[in-house]
Parts: sequence; C-alpha cells; structure tokens
Amino acid sequence: MVTKSLLFVFLIVISIFGISSFAASVNVTRATYQAEIGALVYVYFETANGGTTTPATNTAQTQSSSSGSFKVSKGSSTYLWSPQFASTATVSQGTWVLDLWASCTTAGTISVSIYTTTSSGTSQSTILNGGTTSIVPTSETQIVNSFSGSQGTIPASGYIEMVLTVSRTCTIYWGSGSQTNFQVPFSTLST
Repeated sequence: MVTKSLLFVFLIVISIFGISSFAASVNVTRATYQAEIGALVYVYFETANGGTTTPATNTAQTQSSSSGSFKVSKGSSTYLWSPQFASTATVSQGTWVLDLWASCTTAGTISVSIYTTTSSGTSQSTILNGGTTSIVPTSETQIVNSFSGSQGTIPASGYIEMVLTVSRTCTIYWGSGSQTNFQVPFSTLST
C-alpha cells in the first residue's frame, strides 16, 4: 500500500513539474538557491581585503565580480561588517551561516563571534561568542558552518559585525569563485 502511494505521489510530481531525463545541468550554490527562494534574504558577501575594528562596510548583498585574498596573522582577528542599517532591526534567536573560503598554515579551526554594534562600532548585543568552524586545511577550501545565535537589536545606523579569530596564520579568500559570506535567515532578521 505504501509503495503504491509513493508511486502515485511520484507520478503526480512528475506530471506537475514536467521532470524529464533531458534536463540541463546547472551549477547553483546552496546560498544562492536559499536566497532566491526567500529562506536567506540577508546574505553578506565579503567584498574587500579584511576588516578593521572600526565599522567600514566590507560586505555587500550581491556577489563581487572581482576577487582577492588577505592574510590574518596568528592570534589576530579580521572583521566582516554588514552594510549599515538605516533603521532599528531586531535579530531573533536563530541559525546563522558562515560560508568561508580559507586556508591556514597548519590545519585547525577559526573562532567566530557575532555582534550588533552602533555606528561607531560599540557592541550592543552579543549574538554568538566563541563559535568554532570545522577544520580549515592548508589549501583553499570552502567551509560552511551554521551557528545558533541569540536575540539582539541593531540600532539605527548600526551594523552586524562578524569577528574571525585565528590561532595560526590563515588566508581568507573572497570574490568571484570564492564567495566568503555570512548569512542571516529571513526568520531571524526583521527590519
């Protein structure tokens, strides 16, 4: 009975969507697909070489056509800043995604923290403190990790700040072909 029901559902899906064996293959990244279907509308792509502790937008909501990389020295941090928010926004408790393209001098993890800040970079809310990525190898690799974040508020003219702290020298890659980004699910951020 279950097999007949599954077959029936399969046939309905095929007839509705016109699925055939002659479909063309396409290359769609998970982040691109999720953004297009509305699951992720806040995707912040790295667009510049590294970041400083003072707010300076170095991400964009569109993928960069240029590319580059930058080194983060052992024991140091780099900062990814969202574009500035025009009005107050609420960050609900939820899942955040870091889609990182990186390599390190020796394999290991990178510490991740996320904050909301004022226009001058003063921390307002701690969303994540001390998350850890998967192992980053010695050659350029894409590492995708999700983190559970707390609730917070982004003040008018404020930012989202993601801090990546390394315990060994690492290279972060960005732009065309290596789209380092962080993602906020639609259900988590309301503006």
